[in-house]
Parts: sequence; C-alpha cells; structure tokens
Amino acid sequence: MSQLFYGSINYDALLNAIKTGKVKTFKSASGVRLVNINVWVNDQPDKFDNDASIQVQFKDEFRSEKADYIGNLRKHVKNENTAIDAEIVTGEDDDLPF
Repeated sequence: MSQLFYGSINYDALLNAIKTGKVKTFKSASGVRLVNINVWVNDQPDKFDNDASIQVQFKDEFRSEKADYIGNLRKHVKNENTAIDAEIVTGEDDDLPF
C-alpha cells in the first residue's frame, strides 16, 4: 500500500550545501538540473513528530563527511469520518416535488 509523506525542504540549507561543491548534482538530457538526495524513514516519529528526514548526497570523494539534512517529512494520516446516529425527519412539509 502506498503512503503519502508531506514536508518541506530548507531552501537556504540546500543552496549552501550545493555551493560547497560537495553535493552530487547532474543535468538531464533535457537540461533539467537535479540534486541527489537520501530520504531516511524512521521506525518511530522523532521528538518533533517527523517520520522521515531528507539529506543531500555527497560526491564519492566526500562520502566520509557528514552530509547536511535539508528537510523533514511527516506521514499523512487520513482522517476517518465517523458515522453518527441522526434521526432523519421526513414529512409532507419538505417542499420537494416528489
């Protein structure tokens, strides 16, 4: 079953990481510039209720260094509507044509 995660990326942290020259980036054949990332999904939410973290991938020569975390994600939990008992009133004064 698929799961939906939502969150945000710290744009400034991402730009700063890219400027170091250590982050693994590439340009696609169509000219789109991309940044490689790692997503770490936790077994349990952290103290801020985040279920996952986003980290930039470093180039091979910098792998021994600690990569920057640039964002967090939370698992979407669908709100289940609960049925309530309600009395349905019907009568001839409902102004309906049928």
